[in-house]
Amino acid sequence: MTRAPRFLMAIETARGLLVACLRCTGRPVFTINPLAVARYRDRHSVARKKSDAGDAAALAHILRTDMVAHRPLPADSELVQTIAMLARAQRDAVWARGQAHNGHRSQLREFYSSILDAFASRKHGVCSREARSILAAAPTQHRLRS
Repeated sequence: MTRAPRFLMAIETARGLLVACLRCTGRPVFTINPLAVARYRDRHSVARKKSDAGDAAALAHILRTDMVAHRPLPADSELVQTIAMLARAQRDAVWARGQAHNGHRSQLREFYSSILDAFASRKHGVCSREARSILAAAPTQHRLRS
């Protein structure tokens, strides 16, 4: 019975979707410092031109010749994967909150610009409890039509 060849992966970053997919294959993934790749490229090429093919060849040569100087990324435990997922969800929630806040301010600037000035000096601005109470009592287009 022949054993499948063992493929080693070398990449310049330890983050991102590609790295996550490569790690899911069960293959060892080595991260190489981008400066080391640039120095290796300069050492083995006359042209100082950067290319994906040249970087791939440099990464392969680095891993082939100096594998003992590098270590593969450790396997993530289930707890680490959960923390990473929660961190991404938190980052996305913060981004969505910022987008909603910007949209809210834009709408207020268009329809109730004076409230932005009135609550500009407050700690939380138009997100303060008082501003929200005033905005809840303010007329809307739907209420005006009724």
